[in-house]
Amino acid sequence: MRRAALRPRAGVAASARRVGLRLRVAATLAILALCLGAAAAGRAGPGLIAAAATPGAAATARAAPVVVEAPCATATNATVASTVGQVARRIYTSELSSSEVRADRRQVEGDGPLLAALAAGERVGVAEAVRRLVYSGTHIVRLRVSSGGVVLSDIGGPDILAPVSGSLRTGGRTVGHYVLSVQDDLGYVKLEKRFIGLPLMLSEGSRGVPVEGVIRPGSAFVPAHGLLRYAGRSYQTISLTARAFLGGPLRITVLVPVAQASSASCAVVRAEELARIGRTVWKRVNVIGASAGAYPILLRGLTGALAYVRAGTRQLAGSTTPGPPRIPDSGELSYRRVTYRVSSFASSVGGRAVRVYQLLAR
Repeated sequence: MRRAALRPRAGVAASARRVGLRLRVAATLAILALCLGAAAAGRAGPGLIAAAATPGAAATARAAPVVVEAPCATATNATVASTVGQVARRIYTSELSSSEVRADRRQVEGDGPLLAALAAGERVGVAEAVRRLVYSGTHIVRLRVSSGGVVLSDIGGPDILAPVSGSLRTGGRTVGHYVLSVQDDLGYVKLEKRFIGLPLMLSEGSRGVPVEGVIRPGSAFVPAHGLLRYAGRSYQTISLTARAFLGGPLRITVLVPVAQASSASCAVVRAEELARIGRTVWKRVNVIGASAGAYPILLRGLTGALAYVRAGTRQLAGSTTPGPPRIPDSGELSYRRVTYRVSSFASSVGGRAVRVYQLLAR
């Protein structure tokens, strides 16, 4: 059973600073991070990000030869669900190993007042240090410090996932241990909704976790992987196992609408689903007025695809600079000795017509 809350859930203002921070690898994401958190707790996953721009000389690009592949047919649903599951897992794992998580761990492990209080056995000093770390602008949403198997301080919200732990050392000896997290259940749900855009539920054993934004199927059995009829629609479920703050398993199940068997190959079906997710991400970036430069960073981290935003022949943003000389609206493209499947759509940036391209390596 998860530990009762040791502080009330933060209000809108406190929640706002926690959403989107995982994705702040580039300065352009500062606006995006702030806007994503306008209404609730959580952060965008961060380790989700790869480098957005790779400077260098222009690389050649040419149309790739067409390869005939077998149809996906009855494997269509499983392929789409698996693709969604991979993106959902990327969001979660980023909360364990992003650059911000590593920075928070270093801050806790090197905090002088905390280490001094632990070394002196001053419980009040430990509690003061823990509270300061949680409320001092770090990404931490919960921090638990113990020594000799005794919990000295545990500050943070109740519904927390993706814990990381470590030792606290000073003077050449271990004086305590910590567990921290930078994300809560609600934050993860909001990220999934914003970037994948599908229904989901969280559960611990047979109990659904009642956070805002999840489905509540009542007494209906929800398989980890399989077919589900819910609210008049048929879904293929895909699940991943996360960890609750105190170490218990937390199942995240995403509901993927059942699709008709596709005559395209499974690779194309996968690319089409990632393209759908890419459009969902673009809508979020565009609606909040974030820089177009945020999009390639987000998409690369979430799906592994390259992305380019162009107004005619002018590149406004891209995963590489200068990028392919010419990108087809669809089909395949050979670029830097890699063959990519291309999808694109028309949009606008600041009133200017643009085309947004997604390149997924075959």
